[in-house]
Amino acid sequence: MRKITLKHKLPAGLDKQFADELNSSQRAAATAPDGYNLILAGPGSGKTRVITFRVGFLIARGVPADSILLATFTRRAAREMVGRLGELVGNQAGRVWAGTFHHVGNRLLRGAAKDLGFQSNFTILDSEDQTDLLRLAMDDAGLVDKSKLAPKASQLQHLISFAINTRRPLTEVVASEAADQAEWLPEIEKVADAYARRKLASNCMDYDDLLTQWLRLLDEFPNRLEEQGRMFRHILIDEMQDTNALQIEIVEKIAAAGPGNLTAVGDDAQSIYRFRGANYDNILKFPDRHPDARVFRLEVNYRSTPQIVSFTEASIAHNQSGFPKQLVSARTDGPLPVVVATADVFEEAALVCQQILEAHDQDVPLGRMAVLYRNHYDSVVLQGELLARNIPYTVRSGMRFFEQAHVKDVMAFLRVVLNPRDEASWRRLFVLLPGVGPAKAGAVYQRITSAADPLKALATAETMAIVPTKSRGLFAAFVNDLNLIRATDPEHHPARAIEAVLKGGYPGTIRQKYDKADNRIKDVEQFAVLAAKYDSLERLLAELLLAGDVYGMDAAGSEDPQDVLVLSTVHQAKGLEWSHVFVVRLVDEGFPHRRAMDEPGGEDEERRIFYVAVSRAMNELMLTYPSTISRGGYGPTVFSTPSRFLTEIHHDLYERVVLEHEFDRLNADDDDEDEPPWTGRPLKSQPDRDSKT
Repeated sequence: MRKITLKHKLPAGLDKQFADELNSSQRAAATAPDGYNLILAGPGSGKTRVITFRVGFLIARGVPADSILLATFTRRAAREMVGRLGELVGNQAGRVWAGTFHHVGNRLLRGAAKDLGFQSNFTILDSEDQTDLLRLAMDDAGLVDKSKLAPKASQLQHLISFAINTRRPLTEVVASEAADQAEWLPEIEKVADAYARRKLASNCMDYDDLLTQWLRLLDEFPNRLEEQGRMFRHILIDEMQDTNALQIEIVEKIAAAGPGNLTAVGDDAQSIYRFRGANYDNILKFPDRHPDARVFRLEVNYRSTPQIVSFTEASIAHNQSGFPKQLVSARTDGPLPVVVATADVFEEAALVCQQILEAHDQDVPLGRMAVLYRNHYDSVVLQGELLARNIPYTVRSGMRFFEQAHVKDVMAFLRVVLNPRDEASWRRLFVLLPGVGPAKAGAVYQRITSAADPLKALATAETMAIVPTKSRGLFAAFVNDLNLIRATDPEHHPARAIEAVLKGGYPGTIRQKYDKADNRIKDVEQFAVLAAKYDSLERLLAELLLAGDVYGMDAAGSEDPQDVLVLSTVHQAKGLEWSHVFVVRLVDEGFPHRRAMDEPGGEDEERRIFYVAVSRAMNELMLTYPSTISRGGYGPTVFSTPSRFLTEIHHDLYERVVLEHEFDRLNADDDDEDEPPWTGRPLKSQPDRDSKT
């Protein structure tokens, strides 16, 4: 059949913006012909700008705004794009179907809920609601109170969700993600079925349903698939590398049912969410699934200096899979990235704090600096040093360390040893015991504090008589744990006291009470490492508590985000940028993570995480690693191996810095009074004036 192409001219104002604000590669991608298009956008290459101009171009061509679907991964990204689009096309920007996959699914399902057995006024369960409903489903399936080793509701929630989003059978997911729970598989499957029934009966959907029911609508109701194929003439997907099997199946099914216009935008080298079910092949094999697809490359980096870009490119070049990269910086020259080996984690923390203060003295706001790490527990010692130096910070990798429930539990062990009449800490510890609720905890507390020595009264028959019969064995073990903690001389050796907590029954409590138990135990290990700096338990607890950090207050109080340093895992830092970036704890088995290295494709994924970390830096990049590592409570201090992600990069691409040590003079000359306490290169590690030397 013969085709005639109608040619359109962009409005004069928009045409000028295309010419002035886009480079040639960006312009080619934004004005790509209809069909399947893949836009590979390197870090800092103007991805958001290109997507926005692409939508503006389509609208200027005459494509109705409400026939364009723009799927993003955050509401913030959608708002930003629609805002920018409004500057290009005015009010039409608000008619675009822009939002997260779940947002779009919710809108579509409201008009089709009855086809699926729901009412249009269905409610959406949040995470806490899901857990509550799952507990009822566990009761339905007979999985409640069977054994303390049975999976918890939060674990079941993860397994069911992961199976849904990866489009894998639940049996397979349990075998690969929770092999220790395989014996419970029949009950787990019953829970999943009961959970689905309860949602339907209560006219509720959880977040996953907004996608699974959307796909079910397309699969089971051909008229709905045809309708959405007509509705969405163009589909654009932001962060294609982060899509999972469920999401990609939905959008590719709709595109195929319509004109076949799908534009995928992303960077395969920033695919770092496999643990959430993201499928790397969704972007890597896009050209294979769509042989006629055009591929556009955005390789000019406007964020980072040439030195940082060269380092970044050299790193990702070691991956076995991925599209080839030829990244170029549009910036002027800056300093080489700096690699520093420190003696241990304490010196690493001191070095980072010193460099942050130096940069701040040179008018770099704290908010323009970030410390990134692979694992949240790698920030523990650093947080302690920041508190000691009164440097305000915010944590984007979860809760601040001393706010976390398991850390507060450990501190409660320490506090009752230090102050046996600490009611809040006793109550916190008592209710950790199965069968002991708030009322019994209060009764036990009243009994022991009526005695002259509460710790001695804890072990009496009178106290044991208050404890429920089924809990007495665990209570006796708890008393024994406290005695072991006291035997370490905790007042003078707080680290040994925390090690004793780790050797007692508390790790078992963590596994029974909390999710992500292994990470929480590592947190406690790092707490022991931090405590090793102190020769007084009272001083350790006082510094942490008086800093206001334990109960969620700011470490130092400025409400201006420009005056607050950012601490973040690399995963939480994706999509962000800072002038100065510090990447810490770069040792093998830490970064890359040992467990990830045991999985197929794990090394490549870990290197992509490193690539994301170093590409966040605009002007200066420092990478550090401690030469020795101590695992609190488990074994001696050992020599570490620098991360392979450092050693595999040619030494010409970074500057290796050797630390020197200089001690502040106690009797400085008057002429030196105005000198800042930390200045100059080579880097010098100096103790605080108040520290013991």
